[in-house]
Amino acid sequence: MSGICGRKLLTRTPSSLRLAFRPLATKAAKPFPVLVDSLDTTSKDAQDARSTAATLLQEFEAQSETCRQGGGEKGIARHVKLNKKVLVRDRIRQILDPGTELWELCTNAGLGLEYGDVPCGGCVTGVGQIHGTDVMIIANDGTVKGGTFYPITITKQLRIQEIAEKNRLPTLQIVDTGGAFLPLQADIFMKGGRGFGNQAIMSSQGIQQIALVSGLCTAGGAYAPTMSDIAIITHKIGNIYLGGPPLVKAATGEVVTGEELGGATMHCSVSGITDHFAKDEEESFEITRDVIATLNIETTGGLEDGTPPLYSGADLDQLAGQPTLNIDDIYALLGRIIDESRLLEFKKMFGGNLVCGFGFIKGQLTGFLANSGPITAQDAQKGGHFVQLCDNRDMPIVFLQNSSLSSGHTTDAATMKERAKFMHCLSIVRVPRVTLNIGGAYGDENYTMSGPSFDPRFYFMWPGARMYKSDPANIAETPESTGAKPRKQLSAYKFDTSSAAWAAARAICDGIVAPRDSRDVLARAVQIGMHSHISLRDSRGQARSAIRM
Repeated sequence: MSGICGRKLLTRTPSSLRLAFRPLATKAAKPFPVLVDSLDTTSKDAQDARSTAATLLQEFEAQSETCRQGGGEKGIARHVKLNKKVLVRDRIRQILDPGTELWELCTNAGLGLEYGDVPCGGCVTGVGQIHGTDVMIIANDGTVKGGTFYPITITKQLRIQEIAEKNRLPTLQIVDTGGAFLPLQADIFMKGGRGFGNQAIMSSQGIQQIALVSGLCTAGGAYAPTMSDIAIITHKIGNIYLGGPPLVKAATGEVVTGEELGGATMHCSVSGITDHFAKDEEESFEITRDVIATLNIETTGGLEDGTPPLYSGADLDQLAGQPTLNIDDIYALLGRIIDESRLLEFKKMFGGNLVCGFGFIKGQLTGFLANSGPITAQDAQKGGHFVQLCDNRDMPIVFLQNSSLSSGHTTDAATMKERAKFMHCLSIVRVPRVTLNIGGAYGDENYTMSGPSFDPRFYFMWPGARMYKSDPANIAETPESTGAKPRKQLSAYKFDTSSAAWAAARAICDGIVAPRDSRDVLARAVQIGMHSHISLRDSRGQARSAIRM
């Protein structure tokens, strides 16, 4: 025994073992082939496309700036000088971790509506990091008509709550509202109450609800902090009550101040509705950050971009300005989004109008689907097979909608049946789906390519993208009515009902994306979706699948 222990170890490894531990070759260390780029960036058509894209981007940026300005100069002056309150975006900035920004959603909501313009829908929403934790933020903008709720405010807030629930994001509401806009109350109260129910449902699922009362919480707005798990209120700024001092005087004759009726001191010491008392807004921001630090949630971390695409993302502007995107353009687009432009294409020789493949986006392995032309029966079979592979491998899926070459095609019964199977497959996956409309979505490609009605985690559009209920080639022009007196236009904007601007104004899409920002936006959406994803690899999905039908 002692002799064996004392024997010197071999200093040379047998050749068979050396082969087993040989480092991977360079090619094997970087999986997937590099996409060949065929995009012509010097032709006259390319120059025209970039000019078109620049015009679309300029319009988009002007609309976004209008929304970021909220209530404009008068509203801002009243909020800051008269009411002595911090602007909503400054509040968010001071709550978020230093050096980070709000990943804003539904920025362009509220423009071009039948009842006028409500910039940003009256509230600023998005995902931000507080002590490294991703938090969904819903913040009333007090400069927009005093933070009043309009129908679009409710629509936007419900969509944001839906995103928060599906991605298990704790939600912070910064409340500063005068309640509903009463002339439109019929379109507000029934839907608006759903938001309070959502708070209870998310809380029951362990998705914490936090409220920071930074202004009036009047009428229905009073329930936002009341239904939260934790509520912070700012002294002499925050008030919570169903009916304010004027209503009390009208009903009872009693004269009472807002602080006496529903101020910070009363709610922290008498009613118990609020849990933390802040002497001023600056302290309220610190308390809010401390509350988020107690949630005991795993931090998200940053996205590393050490392996960018080989081809310039600035060229995506050119693709966005083209009237159509063919299959080569789709490969050019993917080559400007995925890491090192490497894609392992799936069933390349089967179903020629749908590209499916695996690639990394900022280090995250993802499945990509992009169409160029109508979804044929073969495309649908391939798509259904692919999304279920992604689901069984716990891999997020990115859909790139492009119906620019689909117009004018007819669909037979067999193709419709295969498309239905594809829709079934993508509807039941557990993994996050993120959709970007790049070249329009016509007819049932709104369904097969994971449009808004099929509940993707996030739905984005390029500035020039379109969304049609039917094939535009089959839509007859509606003659203008000459008998009825035209209604007075209350908005400064008038958008085509198929445009990205129209969809964004009504919170149908979660944001308009500048083409060159597509990689960053998609990567962040995938990261948020996968952070709380529960891996569950088993055979159940395959057992009930339609993969080989």
